[in-house]
Amino acid sequence: MSRIADRFGRAAGTYDRATPVQQQIAARLAKRVLEAGPPAAARVAEFGCGTGHLGRALAPSLQPALWIATDIAPRMAAKAGGLAAAMDASRPALKPGFDLVCSSLTLQWIGDGEGAVAKWRGLVAPGGLLAVATLTAGTFAEWRQAVGHEAGPAFPAEDEARGWFSPSARIERFTLAEHHPSALHFLRAAKAAGIDAGGGRALPAGTMRRAMRALEAAGGSISYRVLIAVEPV
Repeated sequence: MSRIADRFGRAAGTYDRATPVQQQIAARLAKRVLEAGPPAAARVAEFGCGTGHLGRALAPSLQPALWIATDIAPRMAAKAGGLAAAMDASRPALKPGFDLVCSSLTLQWIGDGEGAVAKWRGLVAPGGLLAVATLTAGTFAEWRQAVGHEAGPAFPAEDEARGWFSPSARIERFTLAEHHPSALHFLRAAKAAGIDAGGGRALPAGTMRRAMRALEAAGGSISYRVLIAVEPV
């Protein structure tokens, strides 16, 4: 997890301008949370707050009595504002009793997603909500195809991620496309967002050049496959 913390920490200054899709997803998650009717003065814990996309999306309609925003990268948490803290979302150091435990696009970076969801659920007070948005398999499919083998981050299958939540959860699955004018633009945007497009592996120069040409020939579109779960507890 330290590698992930370092990567996102380095991207803290560029994250906002490089993440229009992430902002759309946070806004959609916020809408689903508000539809579920949390108390206006909720006690909220957020994991993987980044620079505050989800908090800003909820702020106009939710005035929480307590909002603890956490991120594994201290520089990210510092930009989120409010009561922010550096914390590993897979090992939450919080006591139960929150009306809303939420997370937008952090779960996919945790090796044990099922275990993380169980820990987050354990922090929710009876009658509260667990609300999560995560990326699933098929994200960056165009880049993987351009490279010609598995490359980039590995994401959980949709059905696997669905199984981490209870049958009572409201599940929404959708795909967003992000267009890049060039392959270099995509790679730079991924880096600015803290995403390792190589999945921890440096591609040979020849492979990289061929992949970039293939991505551009295919139109330069990159898919984000998203699962949102809002679970009453």
